[in-house]
Amino acid sequence: MSTTTMKKILIIILLAFLSACVHRNHEQAFDTIKHDPVALRMFLSEMPKGAELHTHLSGIPYAEDYIKWAAADDACIEQASSRIVVGPCGNSSISATQAFSKSNIWNTSVDALSVRQNLRDNRMWGHDQFFATFSKFGVAKKNVGRLLAHASKQAYRDNVQYVEAMLSIYGPKWVSPWAEKVGWHGNPVVALRELRESGLFQDMDQAIRKLDETEFLKNKELRGGEGSDVLIRYINQIYRGADPAYVFAQMAWSFELVHRDPRVVALNLVGPEDSPIAVRDYELHMEMLDFFHKLYPDVPITLHAGELTGWLTTPEALSNHIRLAVIKGHAQRIGHGVDLAYEEKARDTLSLMKEKGVALECLLSSNDSILKVSGKNHPLNVYISSGVPVTLSSDDMGVARSTLTNEYVRAVVDQGLDYGQLKKAARNSLEYSFLKGESLWKKSDPYIMIGVCAGDFVPDSDCMSFLSNSEKAARQWELEKKLKSFEENYRVVH
Repeated sequence: MSTTTMKKILIIILLAFLSACVHRNHEQAFDTIKHDPVALRMFLSEMPKGAELHTHLSGIPYAEDYIKWAAADDACIEQASSRIVVGPCGNSSISATQAFSKSNIWNTSVDALSVRQNLRDNRMWGHDQFFATFSKFGVAKKNVGRLLAHASKQAYRDNVQYVEAMLSIYGPKWVSPWAEKVGWHGNPVVALRELRESGLFQDMDQAIRKLDETEFLKNKELRGGEGSDVLIRYINQIYRGADPAYVFAQMAWSFELVHRDPRVVALNLVGPEDSPIAVRDYELHMEMLDFFHKLYPDVPITLHAGELTGWLTTPEALSNHIRLAVIKGHAQRIGHGVDLAYEEKARDTLSLMKEKGVALECLLSSNDSILKVSGKNHPLNVYISSGVPVTLSSDDMGVARSTLTNEYVRAVVDQGLDYGQLKKAARNSLEYSFLKGESLWKKSDPYIMIGVCAGDFVPDSDCMSFLSNSEKAARQWELEKKLKSFEENYRVVH
């Protein structure tokens, strides 16, 4: 063995030893403060978190943000519902500016646009209130560039590098004219051909140009300040509560959109999973996804599945949603997955998710607000112990009155996760993102870096070349540098 080779081996051993020492130090720091709520939140607010993978764009702002924007836009608040509507104000609405001087208007509006009241005397209150808020944002959510700028700033505050935001990117007529014309007769081949022939995709270039304008407005508002370095990609929403003709047309549009525009990285079905149509047509929706997956095998799919409990819907509906989402829906990630224990062959589903590398998007605050599931009743630790990769996300942080940092805190306090598990969740968020390119990791359980970049945080030419050709690896490298700095510099707050 040459002297040079021996020196390299000794350097690697030394780096591994130093890394282990740092690991023990920050683990000890975490153990010291994890039972102190103030110190714990300070620790986790500074922790780099990688990516936010499950967040609805219109659900990120708090109610207070929407009221502020409504006032700036000269919009009005409906007195009966607190819905934000376009001016001029009439007998049934008042100027949003009045909310700043009249506390009853302000408080009523904030309560209507969120779950701030957190009523527990009615089991359905959180569920119904949560989903009802979105229609009340009204005209205040029309400025999508402003929403994106706000999301970027919040990601910066949460120490997040990358966001996959769910929103609806369609033309001005949505899919209505084409869905109504073609209808649904059970034959996806014929339906897709007729949708194409009738011009379903004719507004897609216009929708893409609108996205260009939206990003321009976002960047104009950020002006190179905080949040400007946060990368945002998009997941197109498909509303599952519509009749089959409309759901199929949305899927056709969404698969084609992801195929055409690299900024739109995936698609997802949204809306209450327990709604009558969503329950009735769940298997049909998975069959539709299976059909499109065969035509567009490279288009990623992530699905809300298992956002249910035993008191919310029937045993039949609880029996197979997660499993069908993985097998027929070809989901690469599952959002929620709360009803796992009610599923038939639940252990087989866990094994399948582990085998296929299907990640769980865990949404603790949302699950508590909507489903009243928390603590030992939440399946998070079952997923972890079964080897399913897990990420932590916020879902609709403004509605739930949370942040991604809060979700990390909750993972510790409510679910007992340790620092190593939180760090793995942060790494998972980029590993299981839909960023393009090869991964920085040759193995993810445990995480082992590829040889060309292993051993140091000053990349050589080969590593630099690799990182420059992979958007995913570059973001992962950035996270590793931030984690290393965080772990080396953190001091326990006494």
